[in-house]
Amino acid sequence: MKFSNYIRLSALACLMVGFTGCTDFLKEEIYTEYDPDGMLQDQSGLDALLTGAYARSRIIEYNSRNYTFLMNEFPTDIAFETGGGLERDAYPFINFSWAVDNSFLNSFWGKMYEAVASANSVLNVTDGLTGISEENLKSAQGEARFIRAVSYYYLLNLFGPTPIIEIPKNATPDEIEEIGKSTPRASQEEFVKYLVDDLTFAAEYLPVEENPIGKATKGAALSVLTKLYMHEKDWEKAAATAQKVIDLNYYSLYADYKKMFSVEGEDNKEYIYRAPCIAQAGYHNNYMPHAFPPNYPIQTNWINFGAQFRTYTAFYDTFEAGDARTEVLITHYTDQNGEEVELLRDANGNALDDVRSFKYWPDPNASGENNGNDIVYIRYADILLCRAEALNELNGPNAESISLINQVRQRAKVADIVLGDYPTKESLRDFILAERGREFFSEGLRREDLIRHGKFISNAIERGKNAKPYHVLYPIPQRQREANPNLAQNPGYEGAE
Repeated sequence: MKFSNYIRLSALACLMVGFTGCTDFLKEEIYTEYDPDGMLQDQSGLDALLTGAYARSRIIEYNSRNYTFLMNEFPTDIAFETGGGLERDAYPFINFSWAVDNSFLNSFWGKMYEAVASANSVLNVTDGLTGISEENLKSAQGEARFIRAVSYYYLLNLFGPTPIIEIPKNATPDEIEEIGKSTPRASQEEFVKYLVDDLTFAAEYLPVEENPIGKATKGAALSVLTKLYMHEKDWEKAAATAQKVIDLNYYSLYADYKKMFSVEGEDNKEYIYRAPCIAQAGYHNNYMPHAFPPNYPIQTNWINFGAQFRTYTAFYDTFEAGDARTEVLITHYTDQNGEEVELLRDANGNALDDVRSFKYWPDPNASGENNGNDIVYIRYADILLCRAEALNELNGPNAESISLINQVRQRAKVADIVLGDYPTKESLRDFILAERGREFFSEGLRREDLIRHGKFISNAIERGKNAKPYHVLYPIPQRQREANPNLAQNPGYEGAE
């Protein structure tokens, strides 16, 4: 079940922004000097403080649209956007022309550091706290360290290593401000070790069961750790950590791929880490209004945006006939005027690049743009394919990798692959990359997958984009460098400032 008191707790979290936000070094204003220890007389106070950290870390509504699609899918070979007021903002990401002062990048940087600040506040007030059991204290610290680590991981995915911000207990606002304005970026080694330590601690003290939905768990911590090791191409640790997730015997592939992403199907054991959404402004998933094609026969309680998220015909063509995953890819429809509309190819066979992904199947009880579909960050299929990929990098084509891939393909109702068809590490590597595209489209994983496989830039060039090697990272936002002169810019962007 979802948070039964999600709205109440989220509202409390909003009130607590002032209490936990003093570490938001990205803004010069000083918040309140309220002492959060006063709220921590019992477990409910600690839970409320954690709810504030969760609320800040959630990548939902327009933050999800921007991070998942603009930043991580539109620069790839899966999807792009045209139309509406968003077209101007999406264009730089589609065409590799983003600027150092891009407002979306700056906003996401700020959001993640607000989540880090909130998690740090939890850790500071739990240090030496009495009146709460040691078990509950460790669990709360595990949640806070998970929130901090996953926020840093998203920053790493976009920008590379960023500053590690820790605020001493009882620091004054001036001291906090100075830390924020002077801390340089961590080295890659320092940054990765910091995340590994946080996630290892979280995995030790968090429960296996996700209760309520969206709460950090042992599996979520191990899964983010797996993704971190994949990012670093530490194949041995990636394979071993993925196996730990599998060995929990808690997760499984959901039988119905199409239903899994619907409101009806979100009670599943495939989602490992997700954001719970409800059909209410501020707590919602607003993907589908961007996916409906023009004049699509929507329900009266739905809305169709002018901004249109479109899937490339060439990507659709990578699926085999009968692949169940194409059930959420709309290639034609009858519009509200009764006219048949094709989205895959025109009458001459030319690609229209207008397929629509209905992956987050429309919520029948949506309210305008507000859909209640939970947004998934990591699911079990990802862990299976991560282990398959890591084992191939370690040992070349092997029976276990083939078996793991086939588990995912069997759910898609396509034929098993055979080990003998992949004689080299390179051949199986290419297949895994293609399979990940078919499995995780509309989930924001394609950019990181292409980068890991060394194909992000070459793939873009093949599609006619002016992509450069340094585009594997986004620029450190100019506003952040103005606030902190010790922030070094990513190579390739220095002359653009």
